[in-house]
Amino acid sequence: MKGAIGLGCSLGDRRSRLDTTVHQLAAHPDLQLLRCSRWYRTPPMHGGMATGWFLNGVVTFETRLPGHALLELCRELEARAGRRRARFWGDRTLDLDLLLLEQQVLDDTQLTLPHPAIAQRPFVRTPLLEIWPDAANPRTRTPYREHPPATGPRAIPVGVIALPRR
Repeated sequence: MKGAIGLGCSLGDRRSRLDTTVHQLAAHPDLQLLRCSRWYRTPPMHGGMATGWFLNGVVTFETRLPGHALLELCRELEARAGRRRARFWGDRTLDLDLLLLEQQVLDDTQLTLPHPAIAQRPFVRTPLLEIWPDAANPRTRTPYREHPPATGPRAIPVGVIALPRR
């Protein structure tokens, strides 16, 4: 199945942490990374507790892992990076969001697929469409490029990372 994970960081050496995380994802035996977007610099979300600017991006991959196993992998990588879930939309050392997993639709207490905020957040939608231009919401089958423009501050591209070769 093809999937997408959103990456974000607002504390410490953002670029290094995100590059390291992409390499950790690429090294996982059950993931084959396909593409990585550019990194985008964005201010913290209005209404949240974060004060630092974020660096965000998206990776696409192929896997046979189910959604909950991917969620567990994301949480494990966040924990290794020192992530603490103490503040609502607060600053974080690493934030990984499972955005899409092929045509899967899932709603339970731990995981919602597709991620409900893809279309509304420029720091998610812009990098996702950069590397998966035909990504569509599996609930509505509407391509994300056809959704109304995302609101909020524009995501500013600041760098790229080459995926490691297997």
